[in-house]
Amino acid sequence: MENQPNLQSKQLPGDAKQTLELVAFLAHEFKSRLTSITTSASLLAEELALQHDDPKTKLISNILASSHYLEARTLELLDLVKLQVEGFHLELEPTDIDTIVYRVVDQLLPAVRSRNQSLTLNLVPHSSKIIADPLRVEQVLHNLISNATKLTPNGGNISVSTDKQARYMVIKIQDSSPSIPPEEQRELFQPYYRLKGDKDKQISRIGLGLALCRHLVELHDGKIWIESKENNGNTFAFTLPLNNN
Repeated sequence: MENQPNLQSKQLPGDAKQTLELVAFLAHEFKSRLTSITTSASLLAEELALQHDDPKTKLISNILASSHYLEARTLELLDLVKLQVEGFHLELEPTDIDTIVYRVVDQLLPAVRSRNQSLTLNLVPHSSKIIADPLRVEQVLHNLISNATKLTPNGGNISVSTDKQARYMVIKIQDSSPSIPPEEQRELFQPYYRLKGDKDKQISRIGLGLALCRHLVELHDGKIWIESKENNGNTFAFTLPLNNN
C-alpha cells in the first residue's frame, strides 16, 4: 500500500527505556487496584440501596467518579508509555469515517444531554474511505469530542464536521468553550500542560489525552491542531489519509 506511515518507534537509551518500563508496570498496578475499588464501590452501592439524597450516596458516587477518572488517565499513560517503548502497531485498512463518528457520538450523547448541550454533525456526503486503524481513530475522536463536552458550558454548542482536502480527510470538532490564547495553543498537546489562566484546571485534566491524540494522528501520517477565535470557541482538527486506490 502506498504512502503508509512509518510505524517504527525510536530507539531509546537503556536507562530511559527501563524508566518507561517501570512507569508502565506501576500504571498497570494502579489500574488493577482501581478496578478493585470501582467494583467494590459499585457492589456497596447496590448493597446499601441508598436514596439519592442520602449523604452516603454522594460519598459512594464520588468514589466511583474518581476511580473512573483515574482509570481513564492510567490507560492513557499506559498507551503513551507503550508508544515510547515499542511503538503502536496500527491495523491499517480502508475505513468509513462516518461510521466511526456516529459510533462515538452515540456513546457520548448521554453526557451531552446531561449538560443540555447541542451536538450537530456536518459530514461530507458520499465521503471517500480513509486509510486508518479504526480503533485508534475512534480513540482520537472519543477523546476530542469528550473534551469538547467537558469544556463547553451547559447549554453550549458542539459540532463535528468532515471535509476532503487533497489527499486527506479533515475532521473538525468545534465547541463554544472559552477561546484558548494563540500563544498557548501549541503547548496543549504536551502531556499535562495547563493553561496559565485555567483556574478550574480543566485543561490539565485532558492534557495527557491530547498528547496521545497527537501521537496517534501523526502515526497515521496526519496532523492535528487547534483553531481558536476570540469569543468564538475552539476547534480541534486533524487529518487522515484518504484511500485513493
